[in-house]
Amino acid sequence: MTQTKILGIDPGLTGGWALLTDHGAFVGADDLPIIRDNSTAWVDAPELVAQINACLSERVHIRAVIERVHSMPSQGISSAFTFGVGFGSVLACLQLLPASIEFVSPATWKRGLRLSKDKSASLDRARLLYPQASLKRQKDDGRAEALLIAHWAWKGTAHG
Repeated sequence: MTQTKILGIDPGLTGGWALLTDHGAFVGADDLPIIRDNSTAWVDAPELVAQINACLSERVHIRAVIERVHSMPSQGISSAFTFGVGFGSVLACLQLLPASIEFVSPATWKRGLRLSKDKSASLDRARLLYPQASLKRQKDDGRAEALLIAHWAWKGTAHG
């Protein structure tokens, strides 16, 4: 029987990824690796795939849950373009793994975990749930939210 790992992704240039077992145990988490060329930036696909594969001891099914994001009306054209490039490169990475892909809105997973938009609250909750994860810095909020997305997905599978 093939095991399933749950991969949470907080997309964006300051986003992160986190991997849990199908029992909700912590496997790994890190920031998304980013490549920059002048004003263009995207996720380093080979590096992200290598980081995730390094956490896997055997062939498993990966259930990837990615935060469904979109550009905001207040964003400038250049910012929206950069945001879209980053999101698209994350999707390409997930296809390379290969992984099944699910989307969840920020409002849905945060409501499910009784969290607000406050990234500090997300960081605090992730530290409580997964003390073994490296979440010491304030800027670790991307990997904290990735952990919480994976936790939300596991919780829905395990208890839903």
